[in-house]
Amino acid sequence: MRSRAFKMASLARIFAFGLFHWALLAPSVGRAETPRPIKLAVFDMELDDFSAGGPLAGESPAETERLQRMNRLVRDLLARSGLFEIIDASGSSHPMAKDHWLRKCNGCEADAARELGADMSFIGFFRKISVMEQNLEFRIRDAKTGALVNVSQTDLRNETDESWSRALKFLIRYSLVEPELANRKNER
Repeated sequence: MRSRAFKMASLARIFAFGLFHWALLAPSVGRAETPRPIKLAVFDMELDDFSAGGPLAGESPAETERLQRMNRLVRDLLARSGLFEIIDASGSSHPMAKDHWLRKCNGCEADAARELGADMSFIGFFRKISVMEQNLEFRIRDAKTGALVNVSQTDLRNETDESWSRALKFLIRYSLVEPELANRKNER
């Protein structure tokens, strides 16, 4: 009689132990894990000046200051999205990064990003046709393969902090963050 009671108690403990572990695991069953943030090397924003006399005059102090403000803004927006772990690539030793010519190096930013330990590279530049007509473009590349993952651009008017920051916010939100969040949601 005692052995039967002992067996029943043992089975009850095994069942309870199994039920306890199932309860711990149940919340994660059927739920995809949140992907880890992508290590993104964000290089300094560049100015590609096609305006009359612009290439000869070079970047003005006001343009340099505006680019620095845009650098802070783009890193902040990308970090706040939760999709990226930002690697500040402003100190890259790559010669094209130092000279702010990444937009013209045919993908060399991927090599520079890989050297920094990033998964992807981000370059952005404002193309100035005139004071009133400008364009913002950014390119994201896979640091391992050099393949373009995203190329987005938008036109903007006026050369002000407001117009530049609005263009940045628009492109990051609608061409990068929201599509990626929707993609991740559909993968679940």
